[in-house]
Amino acid sequence: MFIIESNLYAIILATITILAVLNPFGNLPQFISMTDGLEASIRKKLFRNIVFTAFCIVLIFLFSGPFIMTYIFNVTLDDVKVAGGLILIVMGLRNLLFSSTIQDYSQYQKMSFEDLFKHSIIPMSFPMLVGPGTLAAVIVISEEKNMFIAVGAVITAFIFIFILFHYAATIEKILGKLVLYVFSRIALVFIVAIGIKMLILGLKSILIL
Repeated sequence: MFIIESNLYAIILATITILAVLNPFGNLPQFISMTDGLEASIRKKLFRNIVFTAFCIVLIFLFSGPFIMTYIFNVTLDDVKVAGGLILIVMGLRNLLFSSTIQDYSQYQKMSFEDLFKHSIIPMSFPMLVGPGTLAAVIVISEEKNMFIAVGAVITAFIFIFILFHYAATIEKILGKLVLYVFSRIALVFIVAIGIKMLILGLKSILIL
């Protein structure tokens, strides 16, 4: 019983970390603006496919990452911590301090669903929802905890994101874009904090060795 409770607690903490890095509240307003004008059914279908694609990217990297890290690039977990920490810090500070450039996504409204999905996988699945920082974070979780906790946290995080994006229009109406914007800014602060923690832990281990 203690082991089960300990694993559940670890999964919850890892899920919070992954959600902070994925920053769904920050991406939701951007996804809504990119698909503005589309029918609600098409938008929901698109979001489901985007989230599923992002989920597959994370799982594939989670299982293949350690092999690639060890046998192809010959880097250690501490190296990944330093690199991932720097990425999270730079990404978080950039999005926190500098406003995003407003882009015109009106061309999305004229596409068929197949073309719309092809053109929206990049950048919506990667790198907007899943970026290098997310991939580094899940590898660190799997190496520091274990694969069971990492997979459980990834599945839990994406279930939350799936529900969030499925009810995107309703959430926007209830909370408003301003509240979602505030949530996204708060999440960015935690992203920077996670990056700093990863960087310090990685440097500490490297310098001690």
